[in-house]
Amino acid sequence: MMAKQVIIWTLVTLVSFLAGCTEKQMAAPEPKCLSGIDVNSAMKTSELVLVGMNFVIDKQDTTLHIMTTKPQTGSQFFELWRKDNVGGYNCAQSNLHSIQRTVELGFNEIQGQVCIVCTVKRERLSIPEKDIDSAGQAQSLFTSNNKTMQSLTINAEQEKKMDWIDIGRDNRLEQVILDKIDKKITGKKKGGK
Repeated sequence: MMAKQVIIWTLVTLVSFLAGCTEKQMAAPEPKCLSGIDVNSAMKTSELVLVGMNFVIDKQDTTLHIMTTKPQTGSQFFELWRKDNVGGYNCAQSNLHSIQRTVELGFNEIQGQVCIVCTVKRERLSIPEKDIDSAGQAQSLFTSNNKTMQSLTINAEQEKKMDWIDIGRDNRLEQVILDKIDKKITGKKKGGK
């Protein structure tokens, strides 16, 4: 009787956990329009926000009013200081797969307001499988290991076919970035940091 209850409790917990980790589709956030600030100041503040989230600025064009970051690999569960995973689903994906995100910000001046558009592109690393020539090779299909370290070995053919696959936008992270930019700019206008 006790074993049956443990099994039922385990199944209920597992189903609840898996249901909580499903990605809830969120619409792309609306551009964040702010008044009382010019485009260059908005770009400088946005750069500070992205750097504060551990993104590295790749391109910044003050003429075209765009800013792009270098791809950043998604944080793991033990990297508590990282802020690029928003929600349980994104955290689980970054722990199970090699995920990278690239942020692009666009700045437009419309009727005295600066509107910021944020796009976060997510990509997953795809490594093709190795061919097995004999049963003895199955043991070292993906890794070679010894007592101290395990490592991933990729042959030249796999390396040619290895690629980052687009898995869509990260709308939640886009909203978080826009909110942080808004908060930082609003705080500056009120005399804060």
